[in-house]
Parts: sequence; C-alpha cells; structure tokens
Amino acid sequence: MKTFVRETMKTDQIEKVNLDELKKAIDGEGLISRMKYRRQVGATMSGKRPVIAKGEVIKQEHIQADNIDVSDRNNNWGFTCLHYSVSEASGSLKIAIINKTKQAGRVRVVTEDQEAIAGDDYEAVDEVLTFSGNKLTKQFIEVAINDDDNWEPDEDFFVQLKDPDTGLNLKGKDCRTRVTIIDDDKPGQVGFEETKGIKALASEKELDVVLIRKNGSDGKVTVDYKTVELD
Repeated sequence: MKTFVRETMKTDQIEKVNLDELKKAIDGEGLISRMKYRRQVGATMSGKRPVIAKGEVIKQEHIQADNIDVSDRNNNWGFTCLHYSVSEASGSLKIAIINKTKQAGRVRVVTEDQEAIAGDDYEAVDEVLTFSGNKLTKQFIEVAINDDDNWEPDEDFFVQLKDPDTGLNLKGKDCRTRVTIIDDDKPGQVGFEETKGIKALASEKELDVVLIRKNGSDGKVTVDYKTVELD
C-alpha cells in the first residue's frame, strides 16, 4: 500500500510537469513549435484543416489587448492586438504600438523567429519608435511577408517591445504579439492507389504498392511508411 502511494505521488509530479509545459506552449513558449507543427501537418494532409485559395489575402486579429487583465499589461507601451493571422500572399502586415502615457518617449520593436524564419518567411524588423509627446499615441511598424510556391504548415514569429537603451524585454503580456503566416499552397493528400487490399502470390519476390497524390499538387511533400505484421 505504501508503495502504491509513492508511485501515485511520482505520477502527480510528472503530470504537473506536463501541465507546466503545456501552459508554456499555450503562452507561446517551450513546446509550441513542435506541437503546433505536427498538429497542422496531420490536419492539413488529412484534409481536416480548411485550405485558403492560392493567392488569397487575409488578415485576422484574434486576441485584443483590451481583453487581458489590467494587471497583466504594461503601464507605458503595448500592442493593440496580441495575435495576428495573415496569408503568405498578404505582402505585409501593419502592427500598431500604443503610447499609453501620451508623453514623449521611445520604444524598440524587434521581430523574433519561431517556426517562421526572418529572411525566408518574413523580413526582420528592429527599429526604435520615437513619440514626440504631441498627443501622438499610436504608431505602426510594417513587416514584409514573403510568399513562395512550396507548401508548409502555418508558421509563427513574434514581435517584442524592448527598452531602447538596455535592450531588455518590456514586462507585460501586451508587449509581445504573435503573427501566424497561413500557407496558401495546397499540398493535396497522399494515399494508396488501391484501398481494398492487394493480393500477391507467395512465390512472388516483390510487390508494388502505389501511392498517389490527389486534391492538390503545390510544393514538395514526403511521407513515412513501414510494414507491419498482422495476427
């Protein structure tokens, strides 16, 4: 009985660690790149994820800074939106930065790679915005989004507000926003040509199993395979 109790405590500890990691993933840290990447690959290749039209331009704003608790916001600076989604055909994205004090000041704005890589999926931004204090409370940065003809899962990058002198990240959940680039290339689906089973004679040395790609052909796709024994 004592042994069972000790093992239960170990399990609880493991579950707590997993929950902590999951929270980090939801907040944009830790495991998010691997979890999100694998989930979207599976959903897209199976046809479950909606596919936008080739070249379709979209922009969506998901989480507004006004919806988070005041205690979680920065007192001086912040983004108006904390999560954008844009198609890779959008060309660019304008992101608003707010000067809450309405006084003269400076803030540094820097893009940070996640799955999306600067120079490949988007163009990096690292600039200092200067507010003159003449009631100018909002400025924008523009991030170029790069398009290509290869399919890949949706990819994220972040934009972070920093102290212009120290380079340190400003505190507050509204000082960091996520941008998701939605792929508009339709990869199609990979499956077996014969779905009802293939019969072969025991005397045959080899058997051809044909894979086909349907409902799309943009970009390069790969698929893993292995043989399994059935009882």
